[in-house]
Amino acid sequence: MIVQHDNRAISHRQRCERTERSATTSASHGQFRITVLRRETQPDPTTGKHREVPVLPRSLILGKEQKILVEHHIAALDWIMEMTPEAGADFGEATTIAVSKMTMVLAGKEAGELASEAKGEAFIDALEDVPSWAVQEAMRKWHRAEYGPKHDYKWQPAPATLRELAMIEVYRVKGIRRRLADLVRAEPLLEFTIEQLESMKERVAKHLTMRTA
Repeated sequence: MIVQHDNRAISHRQRCERTERSATTSASHGQFRITVLRRETQPDPTTGKHREVPVLPRSLILGKEQKILVEHHIAALDWIMEMTPEAGADFGEATTIAVSKMTMVLAGKEAGELASEAKGEAFIDALEDVPSWAVQEAMRKWHRAEYGPKHDYKWQPAPATLRELAMIEVYRVKGIRRRLADLVRAEPLLEFTIEQLESMKERVAKHLTMRTA
């Protein structure tokens, strides 16, 4: 039974990793676009009302097929964000296995004070709305001491600490999703010729002169 559960967890983690790699690859392919992507206040082409929108130079705006590809990656990210214990038994099992392995490898500072069953319940309470892949990634980085010097990595993290670290991984993926969504929504940056810029400068200078006269 333990072997079966481990195999399920491995398969589950591999699916998550493939999805994350796919999403990260899409971001890498569009890295130049994402680098120059920014938010500007521009008039709505339909209403003329100014609002803040993501913009790109016109030559870098995604085509229809490119937008569909990026939207598929966004949908994949939305899917993995729903992989929480409260959303499905398989995800709860994956989180339970990750926590169980951690408690077998690392001792707790409060050893002897809490029964192992109570510890398990505390971890599940802390992680029930956190995607299981984020918990697994947080534990991988904990074993590698990648969360900075403030932690003592020879002990298992407290439930609240593990939740905090797992949420860092969640926010990282949310950041990728937000950038990809902006890439799809990006409008052409309004660019002006030298003559147009000079004309605007002259109008502004004239307006300021009239106000101070």
